[in-house]
Amino acid sequence: MKSLAARSAASFSIVSLSVVLGCGSPAKYVETGSPQSIVSVGDVDMQDILKASSGMLESLIETGILKTANAKPAQLVIDKVVNDTSSQFDVGELLYRMREQLVNSGQATVVTTFGANAEDKTAQEQLRAQAFRQGNAVDGMPSPDFSLSGKITQVKRQAGNTQQTTYTFRLTLTNIRSGLEAWTKTVDMTKQGTKNSVGF
Repeated sequence: MKSLAARSAASFSIVSLSVVLGCGSPAKYVETGSPQSIVSVGDVDMQDILKASSGMLESLIETGILKTANAKPAQLVIDKVVNDTSSQFDVGELLYRMREQLVNSGQATVVTTFGANAEDKTAQEQLRAQAFRQGNAVDGMPSPDFSLSGKITQVKRQAGNTQQTTYTFRLTLTNIRSGLEAWTKTVDMTKQGTKNSVGF
């Protein structure tokens, strides 16, 4: 027979295990990019993307460069934005959030049928067919004012158990007709800690 002490210890262990297993927090909705979001030291989080896109969009609009375009609103084509970090995320999340506000505010229109990264292949082929029928490869094809390109890089450092990562978001607007840089913006995001956490 087990002693009273042994039975008590076993009962305590079962209760302790139940408490530990029951301590997990239930899933819930939080506002995207809010202080309740998870902060990852070694990855780009949604709040990083929201802050970067907001900072870049504000800078682009403040310059007024889009208003100098021949077309009203300015015609913009999206070129490559390279993710040169170890964090796997879709750079389209950064661009689409900027595009949404630019297009909906009437600041610019995005040409989705132009360039190697054209999104609407069907419309692109229709425009090419139309130009071919007219006997002129230029007629019927879009003539964008600007192209937007960029790169996202990172610098990692560590001191003891503390990790630090700086993500740098860079975007450049190029005047397609002149080939000159019309606008550029850099936004840095630095995160530090020993492990991922909730809230910032």
